[in-house]
Amino acid sequence: MEIPNPQTDSPLTWHHRLPFFYGWVIVAVGFGMMFASNGINWSLGVISSPMRDALGWTLSDIFAGLTIRILAGAAGAFMFTRFADYKNGATRSVAITGLIIAISLALTSRVQEVWQFWLLFGVVNGLASGGHSALLTAAVVPRWFHRSRGRAVATATMGSSVAAFVLPSGIAYLVRSSDWETAWLVLAGLFFTLSVLPAVLIRRQPEDLGMIPDGAPSRQRTGPPPIEVSMTAQKAIRSKIFWLLILTVSLATTSSMSVPAIMAPMFEWKEFTPERAALAATIYGLFSLSSRYLWGYLADKIPVHMMLTGVGVFNAMTLPLLIFLSGNVAYVYAALVGIGVSGLVVAQTLVWPYYFGRTNLGAIIGLSRPFPVVMSSAAILLMSQDFDRSGSYMFSLAVMGIFAGLSALVMFTTS
Repeated sequence: MEIPNPQTDSPLTWHHRLPFFYGWVIVAVGFGMMFASNGINWSLGVISSPMRDALGWTLSDIFAGLTIRILAGAAGAFMFTRFADYKNGATRSVAITGLIIAISLALTSRVQEVWQFWLLFGVVNGLASGGHSALLTAAVVPRWFHRSRGRAVATATMGSSVAAFVLPSGIAYLVRSSDWETAWLVLAGLFFTLSVLPAVLIRRQPEDLGMIPDGAPSRQRTGPPPIEVSMTAQKAIRSKIFWLLILTVSLATTSSMSVPAIMAPMFEWKEFTPERAALAATIYGLFSLSSRYLWGYLADKIPVHMMLTGVGVFNAMTLPLLIFLSGNVAYVYAALVGIGVSGLVVAQTLVWPYYFGRTNLGAIIGLSRPFPVVMSSAAILLMSQDFDRSGSYMFSLAVMGIFAGLSALVMFTTS
């Protein structure tokens, strides 16, 4: 089916009268949605212990819910991200799925049985998440930029870093002063405010408003438009590079959600108190945030395949380090993971428009996303079961490092 392509001589609207390019409004909306969406994952690491104690569940029971959420998110991405290729598809998808997520978070505060948690937090929340923040930052934000795409994606995805920096300590205080049920209700309200209401500001691409990527009305453009690669989803899946990128990104992302999500429990394994363990997640968020713009700047200067290779090497060297660190020195690990995951998030988001273009980005991401998501969810399950069985994370951290190294090797040979 042909994707609609509106004429670029549309009349000036309030979007053009802003003192800055409207694409940065899309970036700001993406920032808030990434804060709320990823804040759920970071908060779960803090809420998991009081939930486990109050309900008599195991750590694997709780993080199985996160695993289900991520897997369901892959199915949701397959169903929903294609809507980002249509004029009003992103706005409607984000608004509807965001409302579903907010309601499911509120209902999670009432769960008593583990199957209820898996259904609400895992299945319902997960399916809806596939049409929400990931759709916006991966399939909409890159459409608005060409020269500054790296910095734009980095800024939008900073929301997850700020969430890791702010929410763990805040949720830990809330749980300590109230209870875990209240924490889920607060997260529901936060999600509705930051992720549902701003959906009205979303526009698919600059051409829909008579603009061009990076700014300036299209009628002011002089000379021929820049040549961009444009590949259909059907053609992409028949190309060798598509499957090599899936392998690279899948290997790399085993750690991008699992290690940060279990950061607090890992530090409790290192005999940190829950409050000091929550500080590790805050340090992770601080360094993920502070390095994000640097990665975005580098992405605008060097080919993305080189960046993805370098990130893989960095993560291969740093991910297993917690095995050998103890005491306050272990906080260095949280900082290094923050830097490495930050680079990975930027690189893996940029690699798809770099190779396949903007036109069918939603459909292409929808086809590619299930593979790395399955790997990420399996990694979370591996880490939680590793601890339940052995009382440590040594084996799973070693596996994370090996996979990161393999991802760098595949990307290097691809380039």
